[in-house]
Order: sequence, then C-alpha cells, then structure tokens
Amino acid sequence: MAAPDNRPLPVRLLTTESTASRASVDSVPVLGVHPLGSLQVHKVETPTDDGPPPLMEEGEDEMPGLEGTIHMSHELGGGDVVLVLDLPEVFTVGYDAVSFTAKHFGGVRDVPSGPHLFWVSHPSGMSARCGFWIESTSSHKVHVLQWDSFNEVLAEAGFAEARIQRDNLAKFHQKLISYEDPSASGEVKTAANIDIWRQLTGSIGASVLRRIGGADGTVLVHTGDKARGAVLLAGEMELERRFSAGAGRELGFSFDQRGKTYSAARFGAERSEEAKDATAYILAVMEEAGLSDADVVGEMQFAYMTGVHLGNESCIQQWWHMLLKLILKAYGLIVRKPLLVAALLRTLAAQIAYDQDWLDSSILQATGDSQSKDLRLALVVYQRRLDEIVAEDPVPDVLAVATALVRVEGAAAALGWDIKAQYLRTGKVIMEDGEEVEVEMEELAAEDERGEYAPEIVELDGEGRQKDLVSWSE
Repeated sequence: MAAPDNRPLPVRLLTTESTASRASVDSVPVLGVHPLGSLQVHKVETPTDDGPPPLMEEGEDEMPGLEGTIHMSHELGGGDVVLVLDLPEVFTVGYDAVSFTAKHFGGVRDVPSGPHLFWVSHPSGMSARCGFWIESTSSHKVHVLQWDSFNEVLAEAGFAEARIQRDNLAKFHQKLISYEDPSASGEVKTAANIDIWRQLTGSIGASVLRRIGGADGTVLVHTGDKARGAVLLAGEMELERRFSAGAGRELGFSFDQRGKTYSAARFGAERSEEAKDATAYILAVMEEAGLSDADVVGEMQFAYMTGVHLGNESCIQQWWHMLLKLILKAYGLIVRKPLLVAALLRTLAAQIAYDQDWLDSSILQATGDSQSKDLRLALVVYQRRLDEIVAEDPVPDVLAVATALVRVEGAAAALGWDIKAQYLRTGKVIMEDGEEVEVEMEELAAEDERGEYAPEIVELDGEGRQKDLVSWSE
C-alpha cells in the first residue's frame, strides 16, 4: 500500500463550532443540546391559514432518524465527495488500496461509483485505526465525517454541520485531493488501485453494509470492532476495554463463527455428511436470512478488507472461518450454486494477489500460522473434488468454477503452493547431507480413503465374524 508520504494538501476544514470557539473565551449561557454556532437559519417560512409550513419540501436533504443517515448531494460533478473535519494536522490516511501521510487533510473528491473504505491512524503506526465504508453512487453525495478528539475516533458530523459544509463546498471543492489525481500516486498506480479494488469489493452493496454495520449509508469501523457472537482473544478484550467509549461495535455477519455446519435433527451418516460438507448449512443460512449470491460474496469481501486495513482480528478470523470452514468445505455447492462458487473463488484469487503485492505484511505467510497451511491443504483437496465433479458433469457453469480455481492456482503459485501436485502419504526425503529419511503425511489421509480406496463397511455377528460370507464348515 505504499504511496507518496508527506504529501501536503492545500485545505483543512474546520467546523463552525471550532471557528466559533476561537472568537471569544467568554462563557455564553445556552439552552439545548446543540453546541453554540452549530445551528443556523436557512429559510424563514411565513405561516399561512392552512397551518404551519412543512418541515422539509420535496427534494430537500433528509434529516437522519434513529437508525438513518444524512443524505447530502452536490451539483459540482465528478463523483462523491468525502470531507473529514478536525483531523489532526499530520495523520496517516488511507482510501481503498492507497495510503499516505498527509498534512492538513480535508477530504477527497471525484470518488467513483461503488463501495469504498476510508481509514485514518496516527502516523506512528502504534495506535488503533478507525474508518468508514460508503457506497458512492451517481447522485454525487457529500459524506461529512468529524474527528472526535476525546474518543479519538471518526464519527458522522451533525446534520447542521454537514449542510453548512455542503453549502460551502464550491469554495474549496477543487482544493480537495482528487481520487484519481495522477500527482497523488501516479497514473499507473491509480489505475491499478481502481482495478484491484473493484475485484476485491465489487459485491459489497448497500444491503451488505446495512446488514453488517446496522445502518444505512456510512458504516463506521474500528480496530476494536468484533463479529457478533465471536469469542474474543486476549488482545481484542484489551482493545474493547480501551475503546469502549468510541468503538467496540458489533458487526452482524450472517455466518456465525460458532455455528455448526450440521443440524441437531440429523443422526448417523446424515450428520457426518453435513459435518464434512457445509453445503446444506450455507444454503440454510442464505434462505433464512434472505441472502443473494452477491450478499455472500460481499460478506467475505467486507471481512477481508476491514480486517487487513484496520488490523481488526475479529474480521480476519471471520474471513478464515468463511474460507476454511464453509466455502472450501462445501463441495456440493459446486453443483448446487456453481456461479456463487465461481464468484467466491475469483474473490479469493484477488485477495491472495492483494496480500502479496499490496500489503506491507502478509496474513498468509505469518510465522507459525497454521491457518495458511490449512488453506493450502484445503485447496489441494478442493481441486481433487472439483476434478471429480467436472469429470462426471462438465456443464458450462461447473466449468466456470474450474476456470475460477485456475486463477486461485495462479495466485497461490506466488506463495510457492502447487495445489495440483500429487502429495504422497509416505515416502523418502533426501536431506541436505544426503541422508534419506522416511516421512509420513497424515493431512490427506482422509482423501486416500475415498472412492475405490474407501474402507468397506461390513456387519459382524455376535462372535466378531463378518456376516454374508460363504462358510465351508458344517
């Protein structure tokens, strides 16, 4: 995510409250809950005999409800505008796949359509990160965020403040950094940023943001946020304790990390089959929650991007859970929903490539990380199962899954993984000093006992002898 550091921005936005507070140090008695200077009269209506005037005419900005958001738009063209008020003078700022250390950061203009993640942190890199997701549309929205210096987090600005900034946007619009400004990160880097970001977040729509974040519009995220129902690690508990005042929200993912893939109503072989194949569980969750294929892909994308950019361990574990416990264990889903599987595998390929080429530290090559080893073996098994399905039913949609897995194979090759290699359970390995050592791999033992090599189940009599055998004795 390297980008030019110390890039000065020519504008810094101040709230009206900040401006007003500098005007005088005299205490002023004020009634109400709004800060002094944050309320302004925009229009005076003359009462009529028909009753009081409407609070808001058609086409006016919407006031937020208890679970709503502020909807502002501008007519300056070029895409959405993101404004960040009162951010400290020198801060690390990131949006999508680009990050940099900025002085007097005010915001970004010309944000293209689609989902976008913005985040900020102290340039020392030792503090927690906070940010927000938005979905840019063709309506040219103005998103106004404000730095809460007491809790050291970002929050949505109040309606009055947001409207004032929107009304004055024309005065400083061109001074904001452009999302696609070549001087910011270079034409090639900018184009690559847009391309890889669309591959990584193309399924994160309004429904995904609303379901996970619990609100329409802007979804605030933080290093200390946790997946609903997830078991907290010691480090996460400490973060929650420190940032409980301004963060520590619950993210409502549809697939519970503690959920079992089998139903308690199943018994015997049926329960064992559901435990080994997550297809029935995924389809049941999708039906119960009303999830589309794009919603499932979007949740996987949201978990990964929020996890790696904000250092959110709970989101990273949610991604691992979806990948290892569900997606790569749902072999029947290849036939039941091949287009969903193909989309998930294309996303995985983009995430592996992003991990290698864009991130400063890899979550796939962490020292002592057993999950990376589990992922490699899961891909090997998945490749074998897919080959069996393609051989039996080579329909176009299933072939699309095979094509998507080829992209995963290519991305995994950068990690030194060969998911099509023939792995032997036992064999001899020649050490550096020439000594031959007998080794045995137990990870793929279950795969060696499938198909024609599967153990035969027989029925025994009371004396432990196999029934249905021919006996030549009287």
